[in-house]
Order: sequence, then structure tokens, then C-alpha cells
Amino acid sequence: MPTPTLPIEPVIQDTEVIASTISPVLFGGLVMIVILANHAFFSEFVQWVHLRFTMPIHDKKGLWMARPFLYLTTVLILTSHLVDIVIWSYALVWSGLVKDISQALYFSGNTYTTLGYGADIMPPAWNAITAVIALSGMFCIAWTTSLLMNIISAFHPHRLTTRKTNP
Repeated sequence: MPTPTLPIEPVIQDTEVIASTISPVLFGGLVMIVILANHAFFSEFVQWVHLRFTMPIHDKKGLWMARPFLYLTTVLILTSHLVDIVIWSYALVWSGLVKDISQALYFSGNTYTTLGYGADIMPPAWNAITAVIALSGMFCIAWTTSLLMNIISAFHPHRLTTRKTNP
């Protein structure tokens, strides 16, 4: 009678092969390109919402009717950062560097915002990814800050002009 055999588990998972065959700099660079493309898309969309809705509504219906669209642009900017964190998280899980999506979300969010709270969970050869995630977060936050300041500066002089002409 044949002896029952146990299923053999692979020593390396498919996703771990990706992490073992690509350099941290190349991996970080590729994900950074995706992050920047995401931010470019969101920035263009935010500008479109602002130019298409906020300013024309302000011109026709007034300041208070335009404010919800101004607030919508702020929510869209916040959403772009949350999407960046999710992209980093799934990249880390997909590559096999982090096993659990909840752990990857926590780590990516913590590192992207440069909060620095918690442990560095990257394997020793992949510690550079932590710096790349932080760099992408700092760059994207600066980018969206300048976008938001541009939108608000366009909104407020318009309001001040309206106040001067309508005492």
C-alpha cells in the first residue's frame, strides 16, 4: 500500500521571486513613477474641477455657492494621498516584501507621511524602500500644497475684488 504524501509547499512564493530579482532602487523607482502619474492625474482633475465649477459658480451665484466646490478640491487632494498610500501598500504586498495588506497599509501610511511611528519592517537589504516611500510622500505633499495654495490664491483675490466693487 502506498504511503500518503504530504503536499510540498514551495520554499519561495512567486511574489518573493520578484523581491529577490529586482533591486530596491529599481523597484522604488518604478513605484515612484506610478505615484507621480497618479498625482499628475489627480492634480489635473482638481484643476479641472476648480476651473470648470468653482470659479464660474462664484462668478454667477456668489461666494457661498462656490465654497462646496472649493472644499471638494481639498477632498480630492486628500484622496490622492490616500491612493498613493494604497499603491505603495499593494506594491509591497505584491512584491512579497510585506505579507499582510493591513501591515503594509500601516507601514506605507506611516512612512509616506514621514510620521516615523512604528518599526521598519523591510528586510535589511530593502531598507532603502523606506526612504523612497518617505521621499515620495514629501514630494507629493509639497506638490499638492502648492496646488492648493494656487487654487486658494485664485479664489481669494476674486472674492476681494467682488467686495471692493460691491460695498
